[in-house]
Amino acid sequence: MRSQPQLQRQSPGRTLLLDACGVLLGEPMEPLFRAVAASSGLRPAAVAELFRQRFRDDLWAGRMDETSFWSSLATACGLERAPAVWRSVVDQSMRAMPVVHRLPSWGRQARLVLISNHRHEWLVPRLEALALTSHFSEVSISSITGAVKPDQAAYDRVLGSTDRAQTLYVDDKLANVAAARSLGVTSLLADADGRWTNEVDAWLEC
Repeated sequence: MRSQPQLQRQSPGRTLLLDACGVLLGEPMEPLFRAVAASSGLRPAAVAELFRQRFRDDLWAGRMDETSFWSSLATACGLERAPAVWRSVVDQSMRAMPVVHRLPSWGRQARLVLISNHRHEWLVPRLEALALTSHFSEVSISSITGAVKPDQAAYDRVLGSTDRAQTLYVDDKLANVAAARSLGVTSLLADADGRWTNEVDAWLEC
């Protein structure tokens, strides 16, 4: 069981930075890797490693478009074309997590900002379908900005003149949490059980 850091209560003027998948929505990549493995005969771990080595940075940064990604991934896995089910798995995996019901109350206590390594073609329709976009004063998606966490540029874009002492960041990836902490931002690692939401409530005095 991971312990969460004790957070200091802050005064008004706070900013809450939230990752998308793994925090607000289901994480689609592991289900995708399993679907690709089922189609190709590779192990899911091998597909995941292939993605990290050959596609991750270019896909998330927008240097590779979605069509090229599916085609190149299929070829790399020994297939002539990408089955349509792969894209369906991505969509179906990004279900709303229970925490989304807390966004209205959090938004009354802080400015909410979404910062995600993702494809806007995948993420934006899900956010809009779930009526989540309106809760955020800013939505930063790597395929549009070109800045991929944990690179500092990804955080600099959304922090701007924000008071870092009054900012809390939540992500489910340890490397991203560590990067934000190195910039002076109090950060939480989102646990699978959702205990982190209680820490946010305490920080916001909800």
